[in-house]
Amino acid sequence: MPALLAPVFLAWGANRFVDGASALSFNLGMPRILIGVLVMGFGTSLPEFLVSVFSSAMGNSGLSLGNAYGSNIMNIGIVLGLAAVMSPVGVRNRVVRRELPLLILATVVTGFLIMDLELSRSNGATLLVLFVVIAIYLIRSSSSEPARPENPPPLNEPEKETIPLGKSITYLAVGLAVIAICSAVLVWSARGIVGNLGISELVVGVVVLALGTSLPELVVIIVAARRGEHQLALGNVIGSNLFNTLAVVGTAGLIAPALVDAELVTRDLPVMFAFTAVLVVMAYGWGRRSGVINKYEGGALLLAAAGYIGFLVYSTPVFAQ
Repeated sequence: MPALLAPVFLAWGANRFVDGASALSFNLGMPRILIGVLVMGFGTSLPEFLVSVFSSAMGNSGLSLGNAYGSNIMNIGIVLGLAAVMSPVGVRNRVVRRELPLLILATVVTGFLIMDLELSRSNGATLLVLFVVIAIYLIRSSSSEPARPENPPPLNEPEKETIPLGKSITYLAVGLAVIAICSAVLVWSARGIVGNLGISELVVGVVVLALGTSLPELVVIIVAARRGEHQLALGNVIGSNLFNTLAVVGTAGLIAPALVDAELVTRDLPVMFAFTAVLVVMAYGWGRRSGVINKYEGGALLLAAAGYIGFLVYSTPVFAQ
């Protein structure tokens, strides 16, 4: 029962955390792009981070890497795909010039480092250093941008009440605590599935944990899409994938260096590259002046993610019999 309820409370805790972080950023006058990429994107990736930390500490490196890369695939395929189906996601030029190239860089670097089927401490340190450099660059390059809403309310409508500073800090603390507890429950449950059914740790990490820990991104992006906050929605996905690729995998390598499952390099990593490449092409607009990820492209992303999950489940010996 705790394992079934954990994803629900995980989403609730992440929502509280993001609410608090967004309010804190607003109160401190941070630019809006930072809320989407740094605060929301990195904030909703805390479940992936904590799950990977716990998994690495317990010696389950397959869960750590599978969870990180699987979450990246789910973020683009399911989370962004669903958002585009609900409401077309417009892509501003600065996203194409700045955030997406950084995501491509992070994806290429992490792929290069684990091509030898080993995640060493030096690899982990390299990824973490790159993460810090990118975060600093985003903060500095965005410091001159105004913190204004993407769709301001009409003049005759009052602005929504902002969460006070003290309450936002409380949201941050409570949300983080709930995320930590639920992440631990998910790891123990996944270990039980691996032990009882003989399913590969990598498959459990890519499918079970990746779907569960992507719930915060999914919930946040649904809310953002309904409000027409397209840049927040896209920034959430890009920021989350940057965090997963660099901070999550890098921390796992520092905690417990390990051999990388060959299937991760030959199967899951190419799929993550493919989804990232498709996102870039959609963002560039297939040659149009401005990119818009429409509902048809969103539907294609959803179908591709569903096909990937189906392939993983079907190829697992337990289900293939």
